[in-house]
Amino acid sequence: IPDAFASSLYSIIHEGGHALFEQSFPREDYDHFIDRNKTLGMHESVSRFYENVIGRSEAFTSLIYPILREELPDVMSDVSARDLYEALNVVTPSLIRTEADEFTYTLHIIIRYELEKEIVSGALSVEDIPGAWNERYREYLGVVPSNDREGVLQDVHWSSGFGYFPTYAIGNMYNAMYTETMRRDLDLEEAVRAGDFARINGWMSEHVFAQADILSPAEWIKGITGKELSPDAFLDYLERKYSALYEL
Repeated sequence: IPDAFASSLYSIIHEGGHALFEQSFPREDYDHFIDRNKTLGMHESVSRFYENVIGRSEAFTSLIYPILREELPDVMSDVSARDLYEALNVVTPSLIRTEADEFTYTLHIIIRYELEKEIVSGALSVEDIPGAWNERYREYLGVVPSNDREGVLQDVHWSSGFGYFPTYAIGNMYNAMYTETMRRDLDLEEAVRAGDFARINGWMSEHVFAQADILSPAEWIKGITGKELSPDAFLDYLERKYSALYEL
């Protein structure tokens, strides 16, 4: 979509997170051929940390606001920094996973995960997938695709095998947990507002990236946070952020 600024912005940040992860593993691991053992859940935790925890934060929108005012004067002339933050965090049911807001995104993942299990178990035949998809979207999000392009055919992941989609939800849980740990060591909002990403990336390199290729996921997240994988931190994060945004 040529004029979809937010979509382009967050796609770049998301994929940049993946790139940082791959570029930041210890040299000695590479020298000993220890590479690419990171799980998809680990990887999506990093990409969605940069995309959402940082990229959709008020600190980040305040950082980029003056740049947008300068580059897009006609569009941004009557938009405040707070307006920008709220606009980039609007919660609304949608059809397309990659365009979904941070709050409803996990529902898109749950739908795909449930359908995958039904397909693998034989409970759902291939020809019935589009109808099941549409019904699940109606039930969970209150929207119904008008065609399969905006429905069941929108993702490329199934062509390479089932099981990818849950890694986005697992990634959200991981990054919410290690963000809580990070906040004990540095003022994340202050660093983002100052554009001091070296501090953030340094913490990520030391705590998140360093042993991702040599530890199991359970060992990795417990080593960072001292806790077993749990959705609690992610649910707390969503509740705090969106309660404040919507004054609930």
